[in-house]
Amino acid sequence: MDDRTLAFYDGNAAEYADFATESAEHPKLAAFAARLPDGARVLDFGCGVGWAAAALRDMGHTVDALDASAGLAEEAKKRYDLDLKVAHFKTLSRRARYDAIWSHYALQHADREDRADILQRIHTALRPGGLLYIGVQKGPRDWRDDLGRLYTPFREEEMTNLLQQTGFTDWEITHGTGTNYDGTPSLNLTVWARA
Repeated sequence: MDDRTLAFYDGNAAEYADFATESAEHPKLAAFAARLPDGARVLDFGCGVGWAAAALRDMGHTVDALDASAGLAEEAKKRYDLDLKVAHFKTLSRRARYDAIWSHYALQHADREDRADILQRIHTALRPGGLLYIGVQKGPRDWRDDLGRLYTPFREEEMTNLLQQTGFTDWEITHGTGTNYDGTPSLNLTVWARA
């Protein structure tokens, strides 16, 4: 991850956690959970403060969580008693471990040249037929916000090509809008796929 982006999350972890933590049932997480088998093994990939990992754990699933920010990891421990792994996306090296992987607005901070490798690592980490959810910003070019965070958004065609190249099937991609931490609007992609 870009050093300035990581420095923002480390230095503003508590404030960002207040913004990012869902106060009510999240519709995408509810849809994800509805597709899981009982007692599923799940990875929250780029988990931030870990609100989704904690919710899935409380539903009875076994959840691993990974994020690059040590500051957000501290907040996850304080708020949810989560021990998440502090590591970058490219450290994922599990094979057929997970029934599902949840990645909610994290991969838009991954280096563009690493995307195919990261999607391949995700595919390898999923069991055959495993579920993938990705929420990510949509856009044609990289940009840095006024807080110093670097975004590398996806185009739908690029996402489709990556899913196909890395062996995913049955994908569905939808479009939406949202609001960033700094109050600016975002264009988003939601991805569902199977390994």
